Amino acid sequence: MSTVPIISALICTRNRSHLLEKCVNSLINQSLDGKKYEIIVVDNDSTDDTQNVLSKYEREHQLHAIIEPEIGLSKARNTGWKYSKTQYIGFIDDDAIASNIWLESALYCFKKATPQPAGLAGPIYLNWEVNSPPWINEDLKTTLGKVYWGDKPFRLTTSHNIIGANCFFSKQQLESCNGFDERFGRKGKLLLSGEEIQLQRRIEAKGGYFYYHSDISIWHHVPVERVKPSWFYRRYYWGGITDFFMNKSLEDFKRNSPLSSKPFSEIENRLNQVKRFSKNTLWSFGFGPSPNEKIWGRIYLSYCFGYLMGAAKYWQRHRQ
Repeated sequence: MSTVPIISALICTRNRSHLLEKCVNSLINQSLDGKKYEIIVVDNDSTDDTQNVLSKYEREHQLHAIIEPEIGLSKARNTGWKYSKTQYIGFIDDDAIASNIWLESALYCFKKATPQPAGLAGPIYLNWEVNSPPWINEDLKTTLGKVYWGDKPFRLTTSHNIIGANCFFSKQQLESCNGFDERFGRKGKLLLSGEEIQLQRRIEAKGGYFYYHSDISIWHHVPVERVKPSWFYRRYYWGGITDFFMNKSLEDFKRNSPLSSKPFSEIENRLNQVKRFSKNTLWSFGFGPSPNEKIWGRIYLSYCFGYLMGAAKYWQRHRQ
């Protein structure tokens, strides 16, 4: 008698076959009975040898490779979860490696937590290609994807943002919210992000909750180009744009939600903190106690400029 899979591991990939293979291998070697899960890989119009890599695994394992020609991470994620026939969907980046109990731990939480979670999150450890420079502090490591909220499981609050590299949703919740908002998420060179956080907030506004467990862990690759200040300047600039549009997209949920008394983002408060803005401006010109502050100041200003650029784009569209 065949066993119907209960949970899916979903990878979205584009032109990173050398990293994808490591990710797939980590999913094949899970502690969970292989008949209880499936692996879905959405190839987002790759031009490298991704299809050759996937064809090898399709023949030997319960892996489904599908192509989504429209470029965009949110589009690819939506294509993947809609293809799945299981109750629960786990999302992992193609440059990550899952712990061998990743799926088993997630399934345990979905089954045992009461009331049943809408989604799950867990630790993300950084797998450095080169040593981390001293100016990359804990806040910047979070930008690189690091998540560690302790060893004890707990229910997430609105101060915790899930990360798309390591998160789970029940398919019922994805269907009820129409999945990821495709206005957000990476699209080629556009570094918009935050689609998983926006979905998290929409689910929470409807009364759903998320659960953290330390056994739902992965290791996330940090390439050499991401330890350069220039990468952070660009990343934070796009982060500012993302936060502005995310705030606008969630305004109706904030007004109608029991969570409305709590802020959905800290960015509005940050922009009102003139003291902090002034301090970081001085730091960006080298008037800080160490060279690290010069980089931090410029990263902060990149974020602010991105937020203002998002506001300018928004008002320009609505004036037309």
